[in-house]
Amino acid sequence: MLLGFSLSPFGHHPAAWREGASLEELSFEGLLSRLRRAEDAGFDFALLGDLLGMRPQDALSSTATPFEPTTLVAALATRLHRIGLLAAAATFQHEPYNLARRFASLDQISQGRGGWLAIPSVGEPAREREYIELVSGLWDSFEDDAFIYDKANARFFEPGKMHVLDHRGEYFSVRGPLNVNRSPQGRPVIALLLTKENYDLAAEFGDVILLSETSEERTVEVVREFETSLKTVGRRRDDVRLLSNVVPFVAATRDMAQVQHDSLQSMDRAELPGLVSIGNPTEVAHTIERWRVATEIDGFTILPPTLSAAEAFKADVVSELRRRGLLKPRSGETLRLNLGLKHPPHPAAKEQRIS
Repeated sequence: MLLGFSLSPFGHHPAAWREGASLEELSFEGLLSRLRRAEDAGFDFALLGDLLGMRPQDALSSTATPFEPTTLVAALATRLHRIGLLAAAATFQHEPYNLARRFASLDQISQGRGGWLAIPSVGEPAREREYIELVSGLWDSFEDDAFIYDKANARFFEPGKMHVLDHRGEYFSVRGPLNVNRSPQGRPVIALLLTKENYDLAAEFGDVILLSETSEERTVEVVREFETSLKTVGRRRDDVRLLSNVVPFVAATRDMAQVQHDSLQSMDRAELPGLVSIGNPTEVAHTIERWRVATEIDGFTILPPTLSAAEAFKADVVSELRRRGLLKPRSGETLRLNLGLKHPPHPAAKEQRIS
């Protein structure tokens, strides 16, 4: 079972900041310490969601991390050593060449632990398809072994293993290539939050698909619907990883966890973005195990409602999940390997095998 940790300075409940918030929680060191504990606990990746690309209008969100995600990931990658790092970036806010270059660079900095949480615009499927195809093509500017650094013969790289994209589409024209080596994991992982508007896009390009359904029954339906979308575009279920959002209210006792939930909801009756579990560590672990079986999901992205719930989950729920055999140590050097995804071969390698 896979586990992701969604980063938020005070917690994912909008009222969480009212429970002892401090400036330290907004600092880089505060966020780093939270992810270090997630890494030590065995989480597979951290998610930096950036409010899904939405810009503040007349108020700031207490659940949003106060840094631009790719900048934050670049800094975190130098201080964390195993956990994957998924950063959000909206297609309607970034020019595709610069976005491709940024994530290719992040994947080099993190040594193959990076990923792009793609936030597509709504109502423009053709543009979004071209955008992601273009970014993926730029990531293939060089074959895996293009850079040879042959000092004796003054050959920096193999020219025949550089591929100029020269893309001219309906929405974008980009020549390329990038000036970044191919990723240690082939390409950065592409993640998408599944919505009714982007089923086809997610099925065609997604490596990690995030679900935010609020009921077990609806999660089962969405998994089945998405499997049909995968078949339509010629992909298999094993080509992707589906993870459901979980908002765990966890404390030493179920009563304490319920009090925590009720207190926060009394201050802000928010609709929480995922499956909600309330209980002690054993009860929360049991619920997650039941959801895992019932929904046939690959794992869960944990959105702790408060900092105390986050620490209780990392310390106690994770150890209970491990005791049940649901979590196992990962030995892969890249995010793709730890997610159980294949290293994507360069298109030129595919062509050579066919010929």
